[in-house]
Amino acid sequence: MGAGGRASPRRRHHGSPHFFLIRTLVPPRMKILRKLKTFRAIIAACSNWQEIALVKLGLSSKPVKEIRLRNGLTIGLDRDIREDWGEVFEPAIADIYGVAASDADLFIDVGANLGGFSCLAAHTHPSARVYAFEPDEESAPQAQRNFTRNNLGNITLVKAPVTEDGREVRFSMQENRGAASIFLPSDAGLRLSSTTLDCVDFSNAKSLFVKLDCEGAEGEIIDWLIAHRSTLPPRIRIACEYHPWCPIPRSEALKRLKNAGFQADDPVIFDEQYLFAESPA
Repeated sequence: MGAGGRASPRRRHHGSPHFFLIRTLVPPRMKILRKLKTFRAIIAACSNWQEIALVKLGLSSKPVKEIRLRNGLTIGLDRDIREDWGEVFEPAIADIYGVAASDADLFIDVGANLGGFSCLAAHTHPSARVYAFEPDEESAPQAQRNFTRNNLGNITLVKAPVTEDGREVRFSMQENRGAASIFLPSDAGLRLSSTTLDCVDFSNAKSLFVKLDCEGAEGEIIDWLIAHRSTLPPRIRIACEYHPWCPIPRSEALKRLKNAGFQADDPVIFDEQYLFAESPA
């Protein structure tokens, strides 16, 4: 995606030593179990799982142009599936964020990338409204194409990074377009005006689901949600991938959420660090 910190994380962590450290520390047995879990999810969720599995196993070089989900969704890819894998597997195939089981009527996707999460949210909740934030000039058009090909008219695409205060930011790309962030250093970058979540129409919503995958901006966006809680829907669920370079440490974000009355946890899923929080009904 690319809102806030991470706009086009085609392979989100390629530029970060933290990624390689995490991967190195994973025991071989855990890696095998993770791969088995991954393939179970692919088979369960994808109707074209055979061609996906062959590429993932290195047994085929045939390009996979789309992910066809058994629920009827089709996620088109504009690059090699191995580069875009995390952008479709986590939010749409494995549904790590738990969107399909949610009863929310308003979804916010900060870091939409190719639109996997937004497509799943809009498809499984056709009467809900979905806001997808993606400033990356390559990812945003592909996300829009995915919204269109699935006839999802309940998604609003906002092509801007998200911050707590709407300041101007330097939006930096990492090597191999692997990540885009307002916090990771890079020789390449654009000066962009960011937006806050004030641009979202919260009126009449009873339950809000906020997904954050924004390469370091998640901490300040959580702060915005806490500060504006009185103007938000009564029920709020926050689900995010939490990055080690975020200026607000994960432990501090958890503390602030709990102090604000949220139930919060920070599990590791598929070797990635996540944070989930939910306000009492």
